[in-house]
Amino acid sequence: MRDSARRKRIGVVLGLLLLAGMGWLFWPFIAGPGQMQSFCSSLAVGTSAAQVQAQAAQHGYRVSSPIEGRAFVHDPGSFGRFTCNVQFGPSGLVSSAYSFND
Repeated sequence: MRDSARRKRIGVVLGLLLLAGMGWLFWPFIAGPGQMQSFCSSLAVGTSAAQVQAQAAQHGYRVSSPIEGRAFVHDPGSFGRFTCNVQFGPSGLVSSAYSFND
């Protein structure tokens, strides 16, 4: 009887750990779109590339290397599924647009 109760407790603990692990794994896909949209819309026109990189780092995002003034900000936890496309000009940020990559 004691072994049965112990096995049941171990099963419950393992089940909760599995559930928590699945939640942690899928959280970027659940909350990611809203967080990236919010970040992207918070970028002000005229912000320098260094400031955009600093703000992205504060949120745990990465910024690609700018090519011809264009770069994208992505969340590494979502494997680049949610991105913010940024365009830089001589005076800093020109535009930022959220995109969802299927």
